[in-house]
Amino acid sequence: MERDGDFTEIAVKTERAYCPYVRRFVEENVADVIAVGYKYAFFEKRLCLPLLTATEKRLLITALVAADFKEDKSYVARRLCGFESYSLDGVFHFRLKELKKRWEGVVEYVPTDMGASSIESFLEFLTEDGESKLFLKGGKVYDEEYRLLSRSALTGKASAVGEILLGGAGQIYCFGETDEETRDFLKKYYVGRVVFC
Repeated sequence: MERDGDFTEIAVKTERAYCPYVRRFVEENVADVIAVGYKYAFFEKRLCLPLLTATEKRLLITALVAADFKEDKSYVARRLCGFESYSLDGVFHFRLKELKKRWEGVVEYVPTDMGASSIESFLEFLTEDGESKLFLKGGKVYDEEYRLLSRSALTGKASAVGEILLGGAGQIYCFGETDEETRDFLKKYYVGRVVFC
């Protein structure tokens, strides 16, 4: 890893036989950074939501990111194929124009007078379509293969609620104590689909 002012470069070296696997791993992670981190920043900068608290706005933007996460990630991953190196800003600004147009359409659709009740309706809609099984323990969220999830950190603040939304949870198993915010969220939006162990 090398740093040059505001820029950081990561070089990955491996034996030739492992190159396709390492490249796929890198491309998946770069796609996560753009489909979560860049999208979150895009919405945070463009959405004017004066009636929402900072917590409500954060929840709404995370939900908006999660709503099309799989499609956005797939789109980004297709635009990354075949490169020797990946410039995140370059890819975002020059190879993802159609994706940014879609995001702009979402921004135009979200009303500035959106209130807490509208967020609740949107979250109910979003969470009822979840398909994956997630596990929550000690404030950390794990996928079906017990891998630690950390996509919410790309929004600037890691949170269990953010991981649950971004993970597309359909069923959640909670082991041990959970913080009040997460427990309230689960009881509100995952009734009948959360198990507290």
